[in-house]
Amino acid sequence: MKSNTKNFILIGSLIVNLAIFYVAYKALEYRGHINYFLDKYTNVVNEISGRNYFEKDNQILLNQPNNGNRVVLFGTQVTNNWNISDKLLSFEFINRGLPHQRLAGLLLRFKPDVIELEPKFVIIEVSSYNLRPQHTIKETEDYVSQMADLAIYHNITPILTTMIPLTEKSLNAMDLYEDIGDYPVIDSLQFYNEWLRNYCTDNQILLIDFNKILSDSPGYLKHNLASGPIDLNKAGYDLINKETLKILLN
Repeated sequence: MKSNTKNFILIGSLIVNLAIFYVAYKALEYRGHINYFLDKYTNVVNEISGRNYFEKDNQILLNQPNNGNRVVLFGTQVTNNWNISDKLLSFEFINRGLPHQRLAGLLLRFKPDVIELEPKFVIIEVSSYNLRPQHTIKETEDYVSQMADLAIYHNITPILTTMIPLTEKSLNAMDLYEDIGDYPVIDSLQFYNEWLRNYCTDNQILLIDFNKILSDSPGYLKHNLASGPIDLNKAGYDLINKETLKILLN
């Protein structure tokens, strides 16, 4: 009898221990799933927005006096390589360009990289990298107009820029956009630029017409201004610097 009781106790203890082990295992497994999806979410957000990329630089600026002359250069690879200054040091230029960023990412980091820095102006550059068959031109228009509206609401003067043209050899964009086939980037680019010119006129928003400044007569990026299919060399940047300073100083 005692032997049977001991056996029942041992079996019961074993079952309880197995149950505890199973619950602990499932809890760890559940936690692992949560962490997996949390990491994926964090990585996706960071990859799209780049909100943390300029965090330290922004914190330094926030601890410095703002003389009311800040100009944030906000955009993608063209902005990232853009160096500009004026001889009279009338403006403090702050570069917040991230190469190859999509418009969704620009909008996600607009608050920390523009609004919180309280600039006088923000120059918003949008790359033709955003032109994709799966996205309508209307989406691009909406993103840009939303950023302009946010700037105006926070007493920041937006300055919009037309998309830089592609070089003639990039007519089909195959060397730039491997995932879009024969999608006519140049047609979409011209359509967007025309919309932007009208939008800025209708809403009295300042415009720097990169496309007009940098294009040859057929509408391609001039060879002597290019360092790549859509990238500028020093001569190209000198041209947009001259036009930018003209608008800022007027």
